Amino acid sequence: MVAIKMFIKRVISRAIILITFASIVVVFIVALFGLFKGKSVQTATSVEVVAAKSTQSINKTFTFPLKDDKNVDVGKFKYVITDVQLQDEIIVKGKRATAVKGRTFLIVNLKIINDSSHIFDINTRDFIRLSIEGENERFAADIHNDPVQIQAISTKPTRLGFPINDTNKKFVLYIGEIKGEKKSININL
Repeated sequence: MVAIKMFIKRVISRAIILITFASIVVVFIVALFGLFKGKSVQTATSVEVVAAKSTQSINKTFTFPLKDDKNVDVGKFKYVITDVQLQDEIIVKGKRATAVKGRTFLIVNLKIINDSSHIFDINTRDFIRLSIEGENERFAADIHNDPVQIQAISTKPTRLGFPINDTNKKFVLYIGEIKGEKKSININL
């Protein structure tokens, strides 16, 4: 009788160990499956936008002084305007933004070129203003990634955006430092 009780205890003990091990394996497999499933879902939800309604190539380069915290020149950088586009949808911080009825976005695509061995941050919107349909008013960009960090000896693509009316087709971009001379670029989209 004692031998039977000992045998039953051993069988129960081994069954508990086996069930515990099997449970751990199942939890591990479920967790691993969830990890891979999460990655495939993330890839499947990438955000796409409708193509630009109109594009105008610009390809103009401007050189500006790079200043430190004390407003002392420590080098130069290039501010390249590659093109401008009219778009009804844009991505802002990874999410789709759609223009309201009667409005659209004027997007200015830029490259900031740092030929120096220093990293710096700039507010790209400080170097550009927009005039619409020959008006005297100059608008600053409402859509931006500022401050933009540019690594040493590198090129950083970025963009600026202006919400405008759908009916607007003629613009002037004014490029220059806030307290400096501005150069104009005519845009007809």
